[in-house]
Formats: sequence, structure tokens, C-alpha cells
Amino acid sequence: MDAAAAMEDNGGAAEGPWALPEGWCWISLGEVLSPVSTTDPKRSLGQQTFNYIDLSALEDGRVTDAQLIVGNEAPSRARQMVQTGDTLFSCVRVYLQNIALLGDGLSNPIASTAYCVMRPSAAINPRYLNYFVRSRRFIEWMIPLQRGNSPPAVLDGDLKAQLFPLAPLAEQRRIVARVDAMFAEIAEGEAALAEARKGLDIFRRALLKAAVTGELTRDWRAANRPSETSDKILARLRKRYPNASPTRAGWEPKSDLPLLPEGWAWCAIEEAGEVQLGRQRAPQHHDGDHMRPYLRVANVLEDRLDLSDVKSMNFTPAEFETFALQPGDILLNEGQAPDLLGRPAMYQGEITECCFQKTLLRFRAKKGVLPDYALIVFRYYMRSGRFKRESRITTNIGHLTQVRFVVMEFPLPSEAEQRAIVELFREDEAAVADVLTVLDAEAADSARLRQSILKAAFEGHLASQDPADEPASALLARLVETTAVRRVKRGAK
Repeated sequence: MDAAAAMEDNGGAAEGPWALPEGWCWISLGEVLSPVSTTDPKRSLGQQTFNYIDLSALEDGRVTDAQLIVGNEAPSRARQMVQTGDTLFSCVRVYLQNIALLGDGLSNPIASTAYCVMRPSAAINPRYLNYFVRSRRFIEWMIPLQRGNSPPAVLDGDLKAQLFPLAPLAEQRRIVARVDAMFAEIAEGEAALAEARKGLDIFRRALLKAAVTGELTRDWRAANRPSETSDKILARLRKRYPNASPTRAGWEPKSDLPLLPEGWAWCAIEEAGEVQLGRQRAPQHHDGDHMRPYLRVANVLEDRLDLSDVKSMNFTPAEFETFALQPGDILLNEGQAPDLLGRPAMYQGEITECCFQKTLLRFRAKKGVLPDYALIVFRYYMRSGRFKRESRITTNIGHLTQVRFVVMEFPLPSEAEQRAIVELFREDEAAVADVLTVLDAEAADSARLRQSILKAAFEGHLASQDPADEPASALLARLVETTAVRRVKRGAK
């Protein structure tokens, strides 16, 4: 709601979107903000350093990553001189709620012009102001006012024109104290949720390890004697696929590999499945008579494909024969941040005539190896850092080359035990997913509770009203008079 229009329609007194308690009043936000000075650090600071607060410096409502920069090297957006108590409100993509209350500890802090710097006047408690602009109501007012698409943004004037529920200053302090206390309780619950998530993550890694080391099926093996040992399966694989490079080279497991359960055998990855690197993306492939969809790193998440943005390029019939995907194929990221290297997911025929790019490796399980079991192995290798240890890392990007990948070890149980592993693993992971769903719901409840608290706060329902408090209107009148006197005195000089 535009405050100026609301005040004009109501004879100068703003009528807001909800009723306020006695002693409160609606006013435009800009009228209770103090001016913020600007500077050009290249001229004003020279070789002196300052803390630059750009849009990436905020996290969880705080400035956590200000850059220490020499004045002569200041970016063009470094202009706004900020101070403790200012609220920095990102005008860009306001739905991301990149908002922070500036605390102590920064020397010569200067903020980007992408922020609306809200400096509270003597009429506003800084935290009261900050809580209001972080409320869902305020954000919902601002989203429709965004302009442009790259990226969408609002103007300072859009923010400052919004209505603001001004409470008596003493009540503002009581409201802030109450919100702080309630948010602290919520934060304790959120910390417990975070610990629970960590515990689930540890359990999931332990589950993956148990699956590929035979611990998960210890009881199954005691009750089931496989009709064919893994040594026989491996011999059959090597006989059926003699051209696999590790087979030709007489691959043997490294001596430092852990012992496997009876009936298991180590083999090379390429002995367990055919491995193919994707097709290179090049300008000449952007158009042609055989345009087909293809998957790339962005489409491959752990254990699932993200098909919201699938691109196409030209694959000739011969290329399609080499790079076409089949249901059961496992795709692994060949190049990625080291901790995510080798992130695997299975293609299950979601898109017809789909191929894959060179940034991915395709593993196609051979007979006697279940794709679902192979996916568990690769998830464990990614989570345990095994792929990372095998990679080449350049400029913080790891590369799992095909040459290194195909000769990595692969734990091979009998096909019957593979089925048992997959079944038991799915049961346990389903239980983990159920717990995660509960944790997600509780986290969402926490977010809703915070907003409910803010809603109550700015409707006057959170803290008690005291008739002895100076009404907000009287406070404003006094501030206006004081400001006018100061202006006269400055003019007299």
C-alpha cells in the first residue's frame, strides 16, 4: 500500500491495512528514516581500506562476509556509508529476503547501492524496524513492485513509500524483547532439527557403507547359500567381455582394499559394466537434422534426475547409437566440485531418444550386475570421498576421468545377494526419507511460527500497552518540531 495515497485519502492521517492499538499510528516508512551519506572511496579513502558489503555478504540476517578492499580498488557500486543499527534491504529479488541488521565490528563499512539502507530515526528502535521489513506482509507488498527481469528489483522510493505501523517507543522496546525471546526459543528447536539432520546424514553414509561391505546382508548370508559364488560370476563376466581394458590387463585388486565377505569378489568397474564418456558439445552441434535431448551435469542429482531444463543438440544416427541412453543406465558427473564428484543417478527412460554430454560418464551394468546395486556403490563412493581421492582437481573443480574410473575397484556379491542388498537398502532409506519429511515439516512450522509472531507483534498483540507511554503521534510531532528548529538554526548560520 502506498502511504502517501492512504494519507491523502484520510485527511493526512494514514489509514492502514489493519487496525492499530490506541497510541499507535500509520506513517510512511521514509518519514521515520534518517538520511544516509554517500561517498566515492576512490577519492575519499585512496590507499585506506574499508569493508565492502555487497549482495553476497549477507547470511541469516547478518553481515558475515564483508570484503576488505583498498579505496582505490573500490567497485562502482560501493557508495553508501553505513553504520551500526542500519538495516540493509536488498532491492534485488526481494523474495529472497536478503536483509540484515548491521552490527558492530566493521571498520569503514560501505554498502552496495543495490541495498536500500534504512537508518532508523529517534522514533524507531532499530530491531523493531528490522523485524517489520522482514515480515511476510512487507515482502508481499514489495514483490509486485519489482521492475525488470534481469534481475527484478524495487527502488528505494518503493520501499520508503510503504506504510509503517509505528508503536510508542517504549512499546517498541517491549515488542523487540518479546520477539527476541520467542525467536531464541525457535532457534533452539531449529538447532535440534539441524543436529537431527546431521545424524540422518551420518546414518545414510553408514547405511551405504554397510550395503557395499556386506554388513547389511550379514543375516541374509547366514540364511541363504548362493547357488553361484562371485568368483564364478567374475570369471563368467571376464569370459563374456574379454575386451574390457582391465580384463585384458589382468586387473588385480590393490593390496590395501578391505576384506570382503565370503562369496564376494573385487573386480574393476569396467568389468562390472560398460563405461562411455558423453559426446562433446560444440557449435556445429547446435543445429541439424537429428536434434535430440541430452543430459548434462545440471540434470544429474544424487539418485535422481532433474529434467526441468533439458537441452538439445544434433546427434547423427551413428552418434545416437553410441550416446543413446537406455533404462537402467547410470550417469555420473565427470567434472564437479570435489565433494560432489561422481554424483550418480539412474536414467529410467523418462525422455525418449535421450543422449548425454561429455561432462557425464555412463555406466551400463553387465549381466550379473544389478543397476540398482551399482548405483548404491557409486553413491557410497561419492559420499565417502572415494571418487574425490581418484580425481584430478584444477581450480576447485574435480575431474573423474574415464581412464581412472574404469579401473577403480567394485565390490561384487552374487546376484541374489545384490537383490537382497537393494531391497534392505530401500527399506532403510525409505525410513530415512520419512524422518526427513517430518523434519522438513517441523522446519516449515518454525518459519510459519516466526511469521505468526511478527504478525502479532505489528498488530499490537504481542506486548502489553501502557497508557503512560508517549503516543507515537506525539513522538512524531516532537521529532518534527525538533528537526524544524535544527533547520532554522542551520539557516541562521
